[in-house]
Amino acid sequence: MKLWNKKSFYKNIRSLHRDLGYLFIGLTLIYAVSGILLVLKKNEQDPSYREIVMERNVKINLSADELKSCWDDFKDVPKLTHIIPAGKVYNIYVKGGIGEYDPYNGKIKLTTYKKIPVYKFVNDIHYNSGKRFSSIAMIYAIVLLFFAFSGAVMVKGKKGFKKRGVWLMILGFIIPLLMYFYA
Repeated sequence: MKLWNKKSFYKNIRSLHRDLGYLFIGLTLIYAVSGILLVLKKNEQDPSYREIVMERNVKINLSADELKSCWDDFKDVPKLTHIIPAGKVYNIYVKGGIGEYDPYNGKIKLTTYKKIPVYKFVNDIHYNSGKRFSSIAMIYAIVLLFFAFSGAVMVKGKKGFKKRGVWLMILGFIIPLLMYFYA
């Protein structure tokens, strides 16, 4: 007696393909959304953070200590951590950002970064930050391989893999190769 006959093989493959498909819908959506965000990112800026630029005018020719003492007068700026002289300007380090003070014109320009929680979550998974998601990524990759092979054998006949699917699979290899070499 065979462990798997032809009919039960196809039935079991279809069932496993369907059930794993349902199980991995959430992870597929996370990888898809984060992939789209990574493609749409601008100037190598991490889409998990929103950049906020603030400008202030203060007195000219302030020393680092004087700048520190007047910092408390600002109501809507982040907490000051360091001021370091750097040539003609002062580099300003604040919680969640950086900036500079130009003592010749009295301008302070700060750039802070605010976390966007949903984007941060999906990008952490996609980037595998902290290597926390290595096991999930490996399991997902194996399941995707299973989907590719099980999807290829599930349909039989003139629309099956041997007649139609092999040509579409070859096309699936050719398109990225052409884009890699010619785009």
